[in-house]
Amino acid sequence: MLLRARRGSSSYLISVKEHSFAVSVDGAHVVAWDRGARLYSVFRDGVTWRRGLGGALVEKRREGSARTHAWPAGDEADRVVDAAAAVAREVCDGMDSSAWRWAGPADAAAVEETRALFESAARFDAASARADARRCELALGRLGILPPDQYLALAVQATEGCSFSTCTFCELYRGRFRIRAPGEFREHVGGVLACLGESARLRSRGVFLGAANALALPMAHLLPIFRVLLEEAAAARRGICAFVDAFTGARKSADDYRVLGRLGLRRVYIGLESGHDPLLSFVRKPGTAAGAVETVRAVKAAGIRAGVIVMTGLGGARFAEGHERDTSAALNAMGLGGGDVLYFSELVEAPSASYPLMAAEAGIRPLTAAEQQAQRSRIRSALRFSSGPPQIAVYDIREFTY
Repeated sequence: MLLRARRGSSSYLISVKEHSFAVSVDGAHVVAWDRGARLYSVFRDGVTWRRGLGGALVEKRREGSARTHAWPAGDEADRVVDAAAAVAREVCDGMDSSAWRWAGPADAAAVEETRALFESAARFDAASARADARRCELALGRLGILPPDQYLALAVQATEGCSFSTCTFCELYRGRFRIRAPGEFREHVGGVLACLGESARLRSRGVFLGAANALALPMAHLLPIFRVLLEEAAAARRGICAFVDAFTGARKSADDYRVLGRLGLRRVYIGLESGHDPLLSFVRKPGTAAGAVETVRAVKAAGIRAGVIVMTGLGGARFAEGHERDTSAALNAMGLGGGDVLYFSELVEAPSASYPLMAAEAGIRPLTAAEQQAQRSRIRSALRFSSGPPQIAVYDIREFTY
């Protein structure tokens, strides 16, 4: 539903969808909320802010040809949230003003629905958002990260943390690894859905089963987990996706993945990072390139789509040649094709991770942004796909928020 209106010299374009609603003021300031009236995104003066359910805010802007990122917090984040609530109040006040003019006929029921939505959004100010973020964090837990095509899935966690937590470049899953029993998992799913309420509409493209490598669980544990999802989460009927690491993913056969496919598994994501085993060893990532290839081939033999993640810049200049050569070879051996996805993720050196210090002590020169782009191009140019190419995209972990 699209509604157009004017008030004085200002124009408003209001969009109300099944999963979200938004307003564009004068075509330059756009604010969007999910159907639970939780702030989702803001665009103004060439800057975009995305807000996650846990309150994290990501700011993206262009500086020349480069895109920069920031993570406003505290008073700075509060100002973004309060400004969005002020826009919602502006719409509400405008609708009550004699100066408000709808462009064309406006259905009374549509106007009333729009008014109710924006009244709720006007109440989602900084104080309300902070309290809501605490509730969401308790329900969701620490998510770590999702693949970009899963940002609008319903994220639930069969496990917490990572089963090995040794990768020196990663700080996403630090802490104790824990497996939820099926009964506890059922309570977790119910708690997430209860917390989200109407906000779940925006996150219903399927289910992402977390955390780091949930599919590494034994089949005897996974099967009841999948059944809980089908019973409790309507989004599961649109498909279930999850990470698995090459170290344990290869322990499952194509028949195992086929069974999970019958229960809704639609895509399995494997963090290859590199096909160069010496580099994997250097960054202390368990498994081998051969294990990743075996995992992907088993997944695809079961009729399930694969998502493979390659990291550019990992190992710097010292490992670059082997990384490019062996990564291309591993990807070519996987049999990727249409329906699969290949992500190139630029190495982001987190100060709290051990990789930057290890690399510096080893005298490894980091690759520049331009060198990383060239590395990505060289890997891509060596790829060969017999059944049509997979979707190939860039995966910038700095832009993740849920």
